[in-house]
Amino acid sequence: MQSPFTRTDVTKTSTKSLSTRWAFGMMGSISQGLVRFLYSVLIGRIMGVAVLAGVNSAISVALFLSLLWPTSSGQGATRFVAQMRGADRPEQAQAVASYLGRRMLWTSLGLAVITVAFCLTSLNTDIFTALGAGLLLLGYAGWSYTRGVQYGAGQIARAATWDVAGSVAAIVMLAAVLIFHANGLLLLPLAISYGAYAIVCWPKRPTVPLDPELVAPMNKYVAYGVLGTLSSTGLLQLSMVAAHLAGSAQDAGLYAAALSLATPATMLARTMSQVLFPAMAEAGGRDDKAALRSHTDTVTRGLIVSMVGVFGALCLASPLVVQILYGAKFANAKDILPILLLAVMFTTLPVAAVNRLNATGLRGVRILSIVAAVGLGLALVLWLVLSPSFGVIGVAVGYLTTTIITSVLPLVWAWRLDSQRWTGLMVRLFIGLALLTGGLVYTAMEEPPKWEGALLAIGFALVWALVNYKDVLALRGIGRKSRVSVVEH
Repeated sequence: MQSPFTRTDVTKTSTKSLSTRWAFGMMGSISQGLVRFLYSVLIGRIMGVAVLAGVNSAISVALFLSLLWPTSSGQGATRFVAQMRGADRPEQAQAVASYLGRRMLWTSLGLAVITVAFCLTSLNTDIFTALGAGLLLLGYAGWSYTRGVQYGAGQIARAATWDVAGSVAAIVMLAAVLIFHANGLLLLPLAISYGAYAIVCWPKRPTVPLDPELVAPMNKYVAYGVLGTLSSTGLLQLSMVAAHLAGSAQDAGLYAAALSLATPATMLARTMSQVLFPAMAEAGGRDDKAALRSHTDTVTRGLIVSMVGVFGALCLASPLVVQILYGAKFANAKDILPILLLAVMFTTLPVAAVNRLNATGLRGVRILSIVAAVGLGLALVLWLVLSPSFGVIGVAVGYLTTTIITSVLPLVWAWRLDSQRWTGLMVRLFIGLALLTGGLVYTAMEEPPKWEGALLAIGFALVWALVNYKDVLALRGIGRKSRVSVVEH
């Protein structure tokens, strides 16, 4: 394992099995999800609804624009570094990382300028918040890229170490900013923590030039990946900007609070994708269809069983969750939170299917990109139609509708591609969603006490576990036995 304080050498591996990678990946993602969550809770509690709306809107602008190349560079690094390592070409793996890093830096500088300009002109933030958003884009872009490199090289333990360290540092710095009421500096702790991660974990210089035959496939992959991320993470961030533009500062603050409660699971899904994809890319390179089918089936079942149970329970307990974490002044966020929770749940379900299709090569990436582009266009149309009459609720409904469509299509495609035995699984998914919808309709019409919503949440989770008990037992057995080794270089 590399020292935490040296530049990343992609020829070395720190973790040898998918289960170990997943454990370290979970540790890093939980810390990242927690810092984003605490960021919103602390600012909302101490600074109020309007400040939270402005800060989260600026964050969303920075994170959304980072998807226009830098974040996809990290995804490309994960795939092509893993591919070169699997092909026993470690020197080319280092050259790939270096090439993608240079492209990421140049695009990030231009996007940072656009971020500052958009915050000043469209969000009407102060100059310090706008500059903080530009710095956040640079830091987040560097973090996404270097983290992608480390995941491609299997150095997830090292990545998790710096994720945790950066998260702790960000919260400590945020506390100092809040104590001194320096509102214009609220984005700096996040920007600094991401930037420090990128600087420390930047890849070493390659010892050989990049193979010219890799340039075109990498650039095409990253370009298609841009469209793919816009329908998932990008759409999530864009919905916050749409809420800021569609409603008052109060409404946007409520949306920001609900979004902060719904989004931590996206970090977990992203980690699962990053952990799983290198193994699937190597299996695709070997044309090992059995391994691809098995990985896709196991992870999809795990996601449906776990995510529907967790998100369904949170939906039913939304009023209590908002009350505990944000207090009475954010009480109306309970109407937005279930919609966003369902939307985020649907974005997690096709993670394995999307990775399976990406592993087929550029054809799979191209089709997923087309689905993503259609989804983005649909979301924009729905927001234009719904937000004038329904405000931020219309934004949330538009986001949910789009995620359902763009999530179902990859699942169906992967189902048919590998002839998966998912009929029973999908029937159970439909039953779970029907039960959840009935519970949400009841709570919306009757407005029962918050404790009753909590009981409904517990009851739903138990019923869902009983409906899926065979899959639960099977997944537990796989978790105990699975020790998938990777090649150590």
